[in-house]
Amino acid sequence: MRFPADRLDPECYPEPGVTLPVFYGDLDTNRHINNVSMGRFFEHARFTLHTGIGIDAIVHRTRGRMLIARVAVDYLHEGGLGPPVHVRTRIKQVGRTSMVEEQAAWQDGACIALAEIVGAYRHNGEAAEWPEDLRALLLTLKTG
Repeated sequence: MRFPADRLDPECYPEPGVTLPVFYGDLDTNRHINNVSMGRFFEHARFTLHTGIGIDAIVHRTRGRMLIARVAVDYLHEGGLGPPVHVRTRIKQVGRTSMVEEQAAWQDGACIALAEIVGAYRHNGEAAEWPEDLRALLLTLKTG
C-alpha cells in the first residue's frame, strides 16, 4: 500500500512529538517491536498531545468523555531495539461529534508505522457534539 508523502514526512506533523525508548520487553521473538508496544507508543503520543494542548482539560471540565472508536495501524518497516521511536500526531478531520487523528512513528529516520484513530465525544453516556471551545481548539490543530 502506498501512502501520500505527507504521511511519512515528520515536517508535516506538529512539533515536538514524543520520543520513547524501546525496551527488550517491547520486542517479539524476532526482536522486532511487537504490535502491542507499537500501539502503546501511539497511545502515549496521543495522550501527551491531548493533555499538553488542553483537550483532556476541556473534556473533563464539561464532564464528557473521549471515546476511541477506531484504531488502524499500518506497519511499514521493522522496528527494533536500540534507537528510540519518535511519534507525531496531527488532526486530519473534525466532525460534529468525532475527529480523525493521524500518527506516524519513526526510528532512526525511517517511518516504521502509521496510525489512524477516530475519536468521539460523549456526554451522559451518548454521542454528543463537541463543546464549542473544544471544537475551536481542534480546528486550530487541523492539518490539510
